[in-house]
Amino acid sequence: MAESIPLDRFLRLLADESVPVVHRALWALLWESDVRVLDLLALEVSDESRIRPRAGGELGGQAEALLARLVAGRASGPLFAVGGRTLSWDEAVRTAGAAGVPIHAFRTSGRQHRGAL
Repeated sequence: MAESIPLDRFLRLLADESVPVVHRALWALLWESDVRVLDLLALEVSDESRIRPRAGGELGGQAEALLARLVAGRASGPLFAVGGRTLSWDEAVRTAGAAGVPIHAFRTSGRQHRGAL
């Protein structure tokens, strides 16, 4: 099972401007939803309206703000884009690992926190 991320640590990760917004938005959506990493990475900008973070979620609008920054007026293309191409699984795993967190821990920890509420 993936390591559990305490909420305060997770919020610090989301606020860390040294981490590209594409990764922080991915982490926020993993935390707030039950969608798998590869399913999120496959989304297009046109899918964005279907994957809204939970209303009243623990992130208090941070996930919504990160998602808005991620889209930033784009009308098409991959939602999780890096230089016009889709963020790769390897990049997602590597960046999460550099932050000291296994990529699956975001989804698992979010699920645990939602269950505890």
